[in-house]
Amino acid sequence: MHIVATDREKAERVRASIPEKIGLEALTLVEDVFLSCMSDRELALLRFLRLGYRAGPVVLSMHGHPRVAPVLGAQRALLGEAHLYKGFTRFADYGGTLVGIIQPKNCVLPHLARHFALRYPNEDFLLYDKTYHLALSHRGHVLDLQPVDSLQLAPIDEREARYQALWKQFYRTIAIEGRENPRCRMTHLPKRYWAEMVEMRELF
Repeated sequence: MHIVATDREKAERVRASIPEKIGLEALTLVEDVFLSCMSDRELALLRFLRLGYRAGPVVLSMHGHPRVAPVLGAQRALLGEAHLYKGFTRFADYGGTLVGIIQPKNCVLPHLARHFALRYPNEDFLLYDKTYHLALSHRGHVLDLQPVDSLQLAPIDEREARYQALWKQFYRTIAIEGRENPRCRMTHLPKRYWAEMVEMRELF
């Protein structure tokens, strides 16, 4: 393996050239795929960009091309997972700060930042990504994304424990026993998300 050090000046020139020569949609695609869990994504992006510089914006409509299809698939996977976490993320109150923990396949925090800032505009919150060791914080209407090696939390207090118990009871109460379908539930709510969901932990 040969490691190439980043030349920021050259990197910025390439970044600036993408919307000019291929289009803004291509730049968004490149940024998304770089956040994805696609193996060898750097080489895949290099191949895509070389084709894009030759073909221009039309490259984005070449869905079946072997240099285009994989990066489009990686973007779909990233955006799909980010969409699921908008609904599956659970927060707990730790001394006035809402804290959530996720363990995604893709680096989805940049795609969750605006969603949760708009959803909880007046709340301080911290969302920790255990996979990529990143923390998204929102304090005083300011968003910040920083690398964090690990997150150690104190036990939840009695008030938060009561709220979690109420949420679990609500989840159990609205269930219809005669229509329980575990296979269908796992289709719509994959099991890998359960560990961070209060109402599902007992089943994990």
